[in-house]
Amino acid sequence: MYRPYLDDEAREYIDRYGHLGEDLALRVYTSHLLGRDPKLVLHGGGNTSVKTRVRELTGDEVDVLYVKGSGWDLSDIEPKGFPACRLSRLLRLTELETLSDEDMVAQLRGQMLDPNSPTPSVEALLHALIPHKFVDHTHANAVLSILDRPDSQTLVQEVWQGRVLLLPYVMPGFVLARAVRAIVDQLDGVDALLLDKHGIFTWGSSAQESYERMIAAVAKAEAWLAARRQHHVSTANDRPLAARRKALSRITPRLRGALAKATSGTDGRMVVLVSDHPDLYEIACSDRLQDLVQRGPITPDHVLRTRPFPLVVDADGSPEALEQAVAEWGERYHAWVDRGIAARGIEVKRLDALPRVVFVKNQGALFLGKTIAEAMIVRDVVEQSARVVIDIANDGEYRPVSETDLFDIEYWSLEQAKLKRQASKPGRLARRVALVTGAASGIGLATAEAMLAEGAHVLVVDRAGERLEAEHAELAKKYGARVAWALADLEKTEDARAAVSACVSAFGGLDILVSNAGSAPAGLLDEEEGELALERSVRTNLLSHQWIARAAAEVMQAQGLGGVLLFNASKAAFNPGPAFGPYAIPKAALVALMRQLAIDLGKHGIRSNAVNADRIRTRLFDGGVLAARAKARGLSEEQYFRANLLSRETTAEDVAEAFVYLATAEATTGCVLTVDGGNAAAFPR
Repeated sequence: MYRPYLDDEAREYIDRYGHLGEDLALRVYTSHLLGRDPKLVLHGGGNTSVKTRVRELTGDEVDVLYVKGSGWDLSDIEPKGFPACRLSRLLRLTELETLSDEDMVAQLRGQMLDPNSPTPSVEALLHALIPHKFVDHTHANAVLSILDRPDSQTLVQEVWQGRVLLLPYVMPGFVLARAVRAIVDQLDGVDALLLDKHGIFTWGSSAQESYERMIAAVAKAEAWLAARRQHHVSTANDRPLAARRKALSRITPRLRGALAKATSGTDGRMVVLVSDHPDLYEIACSDRLQDLVQRGPITPDHVLRTRPFPLVVDADGSPEALEQAVAEWGERYHAWVDRGIAARGIEVKRLDALPRVVFVKNQGALFLGKTIAEAMIVRDVVEQSARVVIDIANDGEYRPVSETDLFDIEYWSLEQAKLKRQASKPGRLARRVALVTGAASGIGLATAEAMLAEGAHVLVVDRAGERLEAEHAELAKKYGARVAWALADLEKTEDARAAVSACVSAFGGLDILVSNAGSAPAGLLDEEEGELALERSVRTNLLSHQWIARAAAEVMQAQGLGGVLLFNASKAAFNPGPAFGPYAIPKAALVALMRQLAIDLGKHGIRSNAVNADRIRTRLFDGGVLAARAKARGLSEEQYFRANLLSRETTAEDVAEAFVYLATAEATTGCVLTVDGGNAAAFPR
């Protein structure tokens, strides 16, 4: 069911935005209704407009078109996302015989009342031409389930009974506007304009009328499909969901490695998302898998996210087989581009030859992106598209736009420029995946935030569940889906492995481990209490690091991209304090563990380093530990934190910077980096 237009909700929007004009307020309202239903539009797709009059600074009134601005999403668009353009000037532009993409954008920007507004949609001229106040455009799934067929013209008449007009596919932008101009006088007798292989436009004298016409038109398509819909395009087996997810997650590290190697390393390193969506599972199990997924996306706009076709692989493929499959996909993509160049007689700057969608036979699908946000968009688009493909395949032939038309969109300068504007500047750890333990507070939390600030995707791990969840929520406000969390008690080997598995499930692999979790027990070793404390500490401050390092190293070796293991040791490893043996001895062993891992894993390109910090205000000093340590050194608590060569307190942020440095130090392994303000007795030697 689609959300209805409600007068009470409409009034709320007028109350909120009415000072900018009631027309614009209602335009925002119904744009949200459209944009918040994934069956209609997804991630920046579709556009809306309203024609109205506004008063300029000079006091003159002018007819304008408020149209969705480039880069805005209908689901959360605000009034400032609708640039106001002088309507008469836009209509004059449609009288031109030709207009280049670049000139069209320049002219659209030149007609904006506010030069600081976003660039108007490439469909602005089409919106201007439709002779109605409110205009809506979507890529509704049900409509595309009818348009993406070879007999779409016949089916359109069957479904909508002459109440719509079908326009054969043409390139969006000025060419499409000119095509609509040629048939604009025919729009008065219909409720909607269908663009073959592309989408649907509706209109009305009010926001409500235009929206309800959209929903009515889509509902007719859904009713027609429901009457013909069969359940499956395949005899999908009933393999348990958990088993499918495990199989998909197992392949992701190998896939990350194959992708990165295809582009000589860093530039090809991707985040990988797993999907066991039932529609994708059905397609993955179909004996028509190759045919169903190789013909292109359901609407050409999607190619900018999904690429023209997916990669198809076996779940049990070896690293070598995956590398070969990725290489063959790249060769096929280059041949596809070559054909587009030859057909259009142009030259283009080629995009990377890496897929964004991977179907795993009999399991499901994987989605790739330079960031988790990109991968999530690809996932959402393909999951929604799957039902369209299934509906068509059940009783017909899936035939979207031609590959040449798809090439036009893939290499359309206007769309490529929009994606570049939306991309953020990468940090030093962009495309890297990190796991930080003991991340609910102190050094772990500071390190997680420092790595997020440098562009990494980070899984934060701790056994303090409520505190971890709260800190994750705060980090997510700033860094979004680039930060995930998992609860784990790393003194349990199974929890250590589960934490690494959670990282692979969240982001597809692992490049950086920051093994930080620990405790600070004290006691005299010549007493039973101290000896028992030592036994517990060995598990907490040594073995837990080994267990998670081993699990992390296995993933890194599967990727074949190297990686780095980072450990939070302590100056106590070199300079033990009085009655602090239960802490110092395992920390000294941790430094030895780090060095051994550097020796053993160097052949795999995996580095191993440690940070020796001292006297950092963290939760380790709770429960009387601070008072005891200060007393053991004959210092006040404040003096204790500044008792170093620089006479400055060392912070968790200082330690975090050291971890970030070691994560980027490609030629450094087996290193102990001190962050303690200077302590001659603890100089490594």
